[in-house]
Amino acid sequence: MTDLQDKNSNRDEDDKLFIHDRWSKILKLISADNVTSIESLSDKLNVSHATIRRDLNKLDEIQQLKRVRGGAIALNNNQREFHSLVGQAVHSKSSVSNAVAKEKIGIKAAALLEDGEAIIIDGGTTTVQLAKAINTKNLNILTTSISIMNALFGKPNIRIMITGGEVFQEQKVILNPYGDSIINKFSASKIFIGAQAITEKGLLQTDPLLVHYEQDLINRAEEVIVLADSSKFEGRGSLVVCELGRINKVVTDDHINENILKMLTQNNIEVITVPLRK
Repeated sequence: MTDLQDKNSNRDEDDKLFIHDRWSKILKLISADNVTSIESLSDKLNVSHATIRRDLNKLDEIQQLKRVRGGAIALNNNQREFHSLVGQAVHSKSSVSNAVAKEKIGIKAAALLEDGEAIIIDGGTTTVQLAKAINTKNLNILTTSISIMNALFGKPNIRIMITGGEVFQEQKVILNPYGDSIINKFSASKIFIGAQAITEKGLLQTDPLLVHYEQDLINRAEEVIVLADSSKFEGRGSLVVCELGRINKVVTDDHINENILKMLTQNNIEVITVPLRK
């Protein structure tokens, strides 16, 4: 890598982290009662009008605010009690959405494990179901999730490692914006990961910091296995974690649309379905 490429790479990483901070500040600054202007946000955040416009358009796209002429208005779901990831559902609410499908997907995914593997389980309500279903022995598991760590407690012959950093209480995950030596030194045969949405563009999320972290995790794994109920293929996201070509398997339910199934198989993705239909 040349010095110029190295500088550009570092700048890209810094931009991702700054976007996360800026988006969080925007959501705190806008009002639900009055239009918060582009000029006001630009002054308070010390960035250009063009940058604020792009931010507002992205946040409107992922339904975190309402874009209006000259600025934006807050939505009720922006009133957070805790520091939270942008566009990510609260864990307690997400866990009850499509609960039956998530449980079956988790059980099916657990059957893909082999004794003695080193794996990564990323945070999410579907991946928690995988953790609960694990009965494989001698696993070495790295996770970002407090809930997954708790689900693994008491299972014999499993070594659990959790990444260090900041705790995002609403999603019950730990992310470190400054790099994590555990991730850099971990090598996994598989990563099990959820998604905000899956489209022809790939696996999508809405929070820049989460995307940055998940990309690092994917780079440490030989095989990428996505756990996603069929509603995720109708979801929305603005940031690409990885393209479809990087995904090896998708575990989903049999309500998946035929066109989506075709899209996945055309990208050489093995689709494993669990039955929901009666």
